[in-house]
Amino acid sequence: QASIAQAIIRQLRPHWQPPSGVDVDQLVTVLRFRLNRDGSLAGTPELVRQTGINDANRAQAERHREQAVRAVRLAAPFDLPEEFYSGWSVVTSNFDNRLAQ
Repeated sequence: QASIAQAIIRQLRPHWQPPSGVDVDQLVTVLRFRLNRDGSLAGTPELVRQTGINDANRAQAERHREQAVRAVRLAAPFDLPEEFYSGWSVVTSNFDNRLAQ
């Protein structure tokens, strides 16, 4: 399970470009998305929650979410082992500054 999570992160990382601005590094966008057996995206990623929003970065919060959804769309189809499909058919992932590094 941990190696599958790492594989998903490796595939998301090149596509994740957080917006810039004051306190944007405090934002965390959590998305949930479903994948088909072939690794393609099944539907639209949904926002689970967004944390770290304050007066300084509030204007960037929506852009942060949009960039997270964009990263998921660009990373698909994910290259994951089909025999473990039950473990990655639904993915919940955090998008923050750590993912960008």
